Amino acid sequence: MKVRECFLQAVAIVGAEEDAREAWAAMNRINAPWAAVFDHKRLVGVVNKQDLDAFVRVPEVFQKVGEVAKTDMPSRRGISLSPNADLNEAVFQLEMAGADAAFVEGVGRPPGVMGMEAANRVLSCSS
Repeated sequence: MKVRECFLQAVAIVGAEEDAREAWAAMNRINAPWAAVFDHKRLVGVVNKQDLDAFVRVPEVFQKVGEVAKTDMPSRRGISLSPNADLNEAVFQLEMAGADAAFVEGVGRPPGVMGMEAANRVLSCSS
């Protein structure tokens, strides 16, 4: 099985220098639960709305989303996968990195985020 056969969630693409509030707004504009944070062409990390909550709720805190993506949050994710990658290998990479989700490049379709739970469900159904 390939990564592209797994359910991918929508993702907003944001720059590392953007304010966390701007990233949160970009996610809401397209109803995406995730934002992939890039510093030029390099993936810094993938954040979700829970990651950004603390920085969005406090009006005097202006944190760059790239700094949020680099923190040691339990949900820190900095893995990029090809949609053509083997799903078993992708899950192994997630486990080795201690990540629960990864950015999936858009090859022939929009990019997305693959969660570990979704990948494990697909693998258990294919057994």
